[in-house]
Amino acid sequence: VSLREDSLAAWRPRGLATGLIAGTGGAVAVLLVPDLVLAPAWIALAWCAAAITRTDLARHRIPDVLNLAAIGSGALLLLIPWDGAAYGRAWLAALAVTAALFVLALLGPSGLGMGDVKLAPALGLYLGYLGWGAVLVGVVAGFVLGALAAVAVLVRAALARQSVSGALRTALPFGPFLLLGTLVGLASA
Repeated sequence: VSLREDSLAAWRPRGLATGLIAGTGGAVAVLLVPDLVLAPAWIALAWCAAAITRTDLARHRIPDVLNLAAIGSGALLLLIPWDGAAYGRAWLAALAVTAALFVLALLGPSGLGMGDVKLAPALGLYLGYLGWGAVLVGVVAGFVLGALAAVAVLVRAALARQSVSGALRTALPFGPFLLLGTLVGLASA
């Protein structure tokens, strides 16, 4: 990895599709936030999510710089409405979601990579600010959406008369599904 790839500027959303994802994600987040004072934080997460999705789909990796941007923006922007209890819960949720995904990644060939584990603190932070229900819904939704995508890959392989065992080895980036699950968690709050 070059120094250029480790800089935040190297991972800015590029291209029309990525820009549309960032803009649409930000707009949807603004519509869904229970309090508009939280909108800047969720817009920042939408920007990071667009870059993370683009990179994970293309390279099957989530750069640390993007995870740090998502965590850092949440840590700062979630201070704006200052609710000490919600902020504390957000950090507890970040720790809990990270620990859960870390254990799952260690347990075996789940397809859960360390980039996904390092994305967990941001997702826990944002959803935890909204409440434990949003955390549960968001994380479960991410796994359900990922599972549905995996089933779609298997069905596609079967319909195309390809080897299902080969389809089982198909790498499916999980970060985008965790991020979609986070959006579902936001909608549930």
